[in-house]
Amino acid sequence: MTAIRIRRAERPPRAALGTAGWLRARWRRVAARPDEGAATAELTVGMPLLLFMIMLVFQAGVWMHATHVAQAAASRAANTAAVYQSSAGAGRGAGSDTLTAIGNSVLKDPSISVTRTATEVRVEVRGRAATVVPGMSWSVRAVVVRPVERWVTDPGAGTP
Repeated sequence: MTAIRIRRAERPPRAALGTAGWLRARWRRVAARPDEGAATAELTVGMPLLLFMIMLVFQAGVWMHATHVAQAAASRAANTAAVYQSSAGAGRGAGSDTLTAIGNSVLKDPSISVTRTATEVRVEVRGRAATVVPGMSWSVRAVVVRPVERWVTDPGAGTP
């Protein structure tokens, strides 16, 4: 601190320095403290990056929640469609009801496809997760395959 006061005392008045001398003196003062103002520059770059990373964590959480909602809807639709003498339409309705009840805000543009054959039911739920980070759209997909409940006679039951 005393060294700075001595420097200031030894410095000639501004008018006596001239333009070149004033620039030299200014350069010496700036060179003596090279990191002055560095914190502001670091925060200008660092804070938006930190906020972006925090928003990405929240976006990942919303995507995982949307995936779980799609999985729950697909499971319920598959279970309903796989019941004895049920139909693919009944499974689609159960899946839509589930999405309406629990996933209305987190799963955007959901679509449910139910395919029922003689032996299995396949349900696929697709959609997009709600957006936290502007410009990012993460897709969600859940697939469930279940065997169909059916009456099967035992071919060997009739013979002793």
